[in-house]
Amino acid sequence: MPSIFNDVIGPVMRGPSSSHTAASHRIATMIRQFCSQEYGEVLVEFDRHGSLATTYEGQGSAMGLISGFLGLSILDREIIRFKELARERGLNIRFEITDFENSHPNTYKISVEKANRESDSFVAISTGGGMIEIKNINGFEVSVKGDSYEAFVFFEDSSSSEVENAFNNLRKQIDHSEIFLCKNASSNSLINIKSGEPFLEKEKVIIGNLPGVSKFHQIDPVMPVLSGVNREMPFSDAVEMLLYAEKEHLDLAELAIRYESARAGTDRSKVLSMMHEIVLHIKNSVNEGLNGTVYKDRILGQQSHLILNAERSGKIFLSPMNRVIANITALMEAKSSMGIIVAAPTAGSSGVLGGTLLAVAEESSFDDIQITRAFLAAGMIGVFIADKYTFAAEEGGCQVECGAASGMTAAGLVQLMGGTASEAVNAASMALQNMLGLICDPVADRVEVPCLGKNILGANNALSSATMSMAGFDVVIPLDEVICAMKSVGESLPSSLCCTGLGGLSVTPTALKIQEKLKMNDPKS
Repeated sequence: MPSIFNDVIGPVMRGPSSSHTAASHRIATMIRQFCSQEYGEVLVEFDRHGSLATTYEGQGSAMGLISGFLGLSILDREIIRFKELARERGLNIRFEITDFENSHPNTYKISVEKANRESDSFVAISTGGGMIEIKNINGFEVSVKGDSYEAFVFFEDSSSSEVENAFNNLRKQIDHSEIFLCKNASSNSLINIKSGEPFLEKEKVIIGNLPGVSKFHQIDPVMPVLSGVNREMPFSDAVEMLLYAEKEHLDLAELAIRYESARAGTDRSKVLSMMHEIVLHIKNSVNEGLNGTVYKDRILGQQSHLILNAERSGKIFLSPMNRVIANITALMEAKSSMGIIVAAPTAGSSGVLGGTLLAVAEESSFDDIQITRAFLAAGMIGVFIADKYTFAAEEGGCQVECGAASGMTAAGLVQLMGGTASEAVNAASMALQNMLGLICDPVADRVEVPCLGKNILGANNALSSATMSMAGFDVVIPLDEVICAMKSVGESLPSSLCCTGLGGLSVTPTALKIQEKLKMNDPKS
């Protein structure tokens, strides 16, 4: 099952896109560990029929990869200088558009030739919202998601019985881990060990003393919450959760706390503390945006101050939405100027949840505990979306980004209003129903236009849906069914409308002119 902090609310990051910048940074960080930073040359290939071929520069995949390979934190402002830093530090990295078979539009095919002329190959995917999976290492099919300590024990020219004996011995001697045996096309073998705890020195010695081992590599986790072995969850879908809520008399925030406590193997105070820290990051991002941001490589300048200026001058009606719009714009401006933001559930939709909940909380004087609980309630809705589908617009269009954020926000608003778990889930369902089919067509390969408007649309929809649910409107279609419908719609959308820059507003004459102008003035080149 997904984690609220791994899959839904987070990562805390810089960059235009969680699917591109944060995900590629995590992929490169893990490969860097595997290869022990011994780079001779790095080749990154993107399938010309996937989404990354047209978006890897403008949406930050190249930035994330290079900064990850260099060992820079995703929070380091220096990642803006990624091309210059690669030259300064001698990172020889090439990006090529090629043809290869892939099962996901966000596929990275990476080859690393090390200084000693040995080479390693990787196939990895970005699955949305900063989540990743390395699916192939040196021809072996694996599943490395960055939420475990990983050991890779390679065997070459070893007999099947020798490898089987090694596998069985490891299962007996390292009992806190999951252990998998893989074979490649050359009949060589790999034992992959996943652990929720760092490998002890005695365990490394056990692995190193196995007969027939040709190579041994380790990777530390890159996710905030680690996966454990056989953790029992209190529920697995919205229907089960509501039955559990009724039995235990719990609101959605409390359900989220119990869920994430079980998922992370921690206590409720740690879950609340982690979410409170995220709320503080989002507040800082709002303030940064409202105080004014400057950045050359973007389409929109500062606009977040215009709403409140217009309100003060009497040009627009007084409305709670004014603060919501200002906050959302501030968050999006912080993002597009490479400030620190929180993907919730993605960077492209990061304005909806934080902008709305913080604006409403300010208008109604909710305290930090109430706000934190509202974010947790929103995260619980996101878990069901992540479990049944995706947050990647490359797969499902903007309905899975701003649409998902709208559903999450509706539930968070009901939590603030003191609603029940059922009312929160119904609000999320209503909001998602209204956003089915929303396409992803970013102008000039930037996550700004029409992203800002869609974030504001998502907030309006969330407020309306929360209000309708609390008033007792009939939801008609339950949340689990709506998420399945969203998946069906996403699978029907053509790839040109799924964040490839090949359809919708992306290909209008004005958008193409803006893109050409930004290329000519690229400050990162």
